[in-house]
Amino acid sequence: MKNLLTLAMAVSAFSVSAQVVTTNPEVITESSKNIVITFHADWGTAGLAGSPSTTEVYAHTGVITERSESPADWKFSPDWGDNSPKYKLTNAGTNLWTLTIPSINEYYGITDSSVKVKELAFVFRNSNGTKEGKAINGNDILVTVFPTGYPAPKQQSYPGGAPRMGAVDNGDGSVTFCLAAPGKNAVSLMGSWNGYALTADSQMNYHDYNGTRYFWTTVSGIADGKDHPYYYLIDGQTAVGDPYANLVLDPWNDQYISSSVFPDMPAYPTKEVSGVPVAVYNSSANDYKWEHTDFKGVAQSDLLIYELLIRDFTGTEGKANAEGTVEGVISKLDYIKELGVNAVELLPIMEFNGNDSWGYNTNFYFAPDKAYGTPDDYRRLVDECHSRGLAVILDIVFNQTDGLHPWYMMYPRVLNPFYNGSAPHSYSVLNDWNQDNALVQQQFKDALKYWLESYNVDGFRFDLVKGLGANDSYGNTYNADTNTWGTPNESYTNRYNATRVARMKELHDAIRTVRPDAYFINENLATAEEENDMAKDGEINWANINDASCQFAMGYEDNSSLNRFYAPLDSRTWGSTVSYAESHDEERMAYKQTKWGIAGVKGNEVISMRRLATVAAQMLMTPGAHMIWQFQEFGADQTTKNDYGNDTSAKKVIWSYLNNPLRASLCKSYRELLAIRGDYPEMFRQDVEATVQLDQWTGGRTVTLSRDNGEKMIVLVVNPQVTGNLTVPTSVDLTSDKFRLLSVSSGVTPSPVATGVGLSAGAYAVYGTTNLASVDGITADGSANSELRLTVANGEITAEGVDSADLRVFTSAGTNVAPRGLTPGIYIVTAPGFNAAKVAVR
Repeated sequence: MKNLLTLAMAVSAFSVSAQVVTTNPEVITESSKNIVITFHADWGTAGLAGSPSTTEVYAHTGVITERSESPADWKFSPDWGDNSPKYKLTNAGTNLWTLTIPSINEYYGITDSSVKVKELAFVFRNSNGTKEGKAINGNDILVTVFPTGYPAPKQQSYPGGAPRMGAVDNGDGSVTFCLAAPGKNAVSLMGSWNGYALTADSQMNYHDYNGTRYFWTTVSGIADGKDHPYYYLIDGQTAVGDPYANLVLDPWNDQYISSSVFPDMPAYPTKEVSGVPVAVYNSSANDYKWEHTDFKGVAQSDLLIYELLIRDFTGTEGKANAEGTVEGVISKLDYIKELGVNAVELLPIMEFNGNDSWGYNTNFYFAPDKAYGTPDDYRRLVDECHSRGLAVILDIVFNQTDGLHPWYMMYPRVLNPFYNGSAPHSYSVLNDWNQDNALVQQQFKDALKYWLESYNVDGFRFDLVKGLGANDSYGNTYNADTNTWGTPNESYTNRYNATRVARMKELHDAIRTVRPDAYFINENLATAEEENDMAKDGEINWANINDASCQFAMGYEDNSSLNRFYAPLDSRTWGSTVSYAESHDEERMAYKQTKWGIAGVKGNEVISMRRLATVAAQMLMTPGAHMIWQFQEFGADQTTKNDYGNDTSAKKVIWSYLNNPLRASLCKSYRELLAIRGDYPEMFRQDVEATVQLDQWTGGRTVTLSRDNGEKMIVLVVNPQVTGNLTVPTSVDLTSDKFRLLSVSSGVTPSPVATGVGLSAGAYAVYGTTNLASVDGITADGSANSELRLTVANGEITAEGVDSADLRVFTSAGTNVAPRGLTPGIYIVTAPGFNAAKVAVR
């Protein structure tokens, strides 16, 4: 997702400190003497960066003791603005200032020997306080004071050799924790098992492996199926979570998550810990009992995806309360299945900042966000999707994170080996990963494998692939002093980039070690050359047809060609695109109709819905994978944009739109069109002769799909005009008994003639040969002795002892339809293990 300028629910002020000072000695104890604090003015908030050497810089400083109620409860500190000589720093070079503390008790005037100092606290300022230097995100600078005699970290090899990041169960009740922390001197593991006490046992060993420093330690007796929160303390200054955490607690947002959404959520340890995302280790966290372990989805080129944002999918009708939950999605899976798609794509669900977000502000890649439900809720969602034949695809963000990722917090921007201080490409929003860092890439590969193995997902959609190239592949200039790149060049960002092709192949190779058939979808929106190279590796790419779709929907001829729905007419390899008329990144067609539709469309709901259905027909009747954005199928019309780009604020829940007959008719068209794709998949394969002509206006539009030397055919005809009937020419005689009508615009009666089809303005019709599927050929999957016991009431068919999701209902023409909302007629019904039965709906 690009151009994301608004991220809702920013994290509140918190007490986590990222490194802004260095100290000598590196580890400060209660008895340390002549402590030199070096303030790096260009780190943290950099409020004093670039100050001349003659600038008077002062420390506002105090201590955090055992008697402090919080990290903000400073003791033994002066009044703000005290410019006493003892608080004045000495310039030590560009952006460097030093303060010497003879001893902690002497400097701060602590005379009571019972006072135990836990941390030194600092804010640096100029003489009048108009400029400040603080930790990242504006926090106080905190430096841990260790007990006297605290041991230095030991050099010791990780058990078994190669370090494994995160928490690893050793099978004997013990757990080994490991964190990659290049350039760091000491890391302490702070855990609930000893009350988060800073003891000698907290000190982690270090292992220098393949040029990287890892810190690790083993804790006994905690692989016991219970929750054990923990965090890391880096060099006595920076408290961070675990980048490989499977569950994360935070002190800012968890309190707003209802117990009905996440029952028995582990409590954040507010009495012992403050201002740091806390990881939770539980040895049984991944012990979910799967009901469906043999799911296999459709071929990648047959994907018909329903993209949804859990936050806005369910909740209070007509309200934008951001109340959607995993449970809410599960309650709507029968609807999604009956719509006729075969995959669900979830906007990012990995732990993100706040509780109200699109999810593209990820902080932790291995933990599902708690705002929507428990980890097992997500697993149950996957299980329930698989039970209905629906694949689950996760949207994942590998170009950026928000500000709480541990590796972001551990370093000042100018020295961070994991992040670029600014992005070399044109589409950065948050904190840009250094894609050249091998640990970053390892994290990505490990995360992909984790979601495949622990959550049984079926594939991934990769956000902003244009940002995943090598740093030097964008023709930009790097400034090593600031860890920043020059102003990005958009044309260089968009040009062919071989490093992106190679990077995505590496990620795909990692996935294939776990699941060779996992779906792999790139949001690259790049050149045909680059995307066709990716297609050689079995990857497919997003194809954005929103502009032309909106033009058609609004009634404009200019730039309304929809040929790009078909990959070969978009200069792409057959079957290598997921094309769409709407996505979370694009404006709603129905909204643009209400704002800018031409006369005859704007304000005319009959015509507006008809034209939206005809866009769907042109998309879905072209071979290849396609995607529908949630509520597109019944004309969602709330804008998704603001003056800055994407409007990521909560959107109204609008299931009540289906109570509107015209919008319900649009949804019916989607069901019919998707049923054609589901019932006759062989007609949309590469060996079918496809003639796609979706660029005409006055002469009409057609798609013709033919196989077996023309014995089997599907023909779409479209009248794109806003007014006036049109006979759309066809290459075959659709009046022949060989053809039957499969789907047509609501309220429209097509008039086939030997050379074409007469259609009302804005309408479509789909015809197919009668041999595509015969009513007489519809058979059961099971015993011929099993008979369906059917009940018909209010246009709905139910069967005794059969779940509605397992019923297959066909019209007399052979079209698969939902078992409810049926119009009068004769239907054929099947279910696994039963004979087909015929029933009349009156």
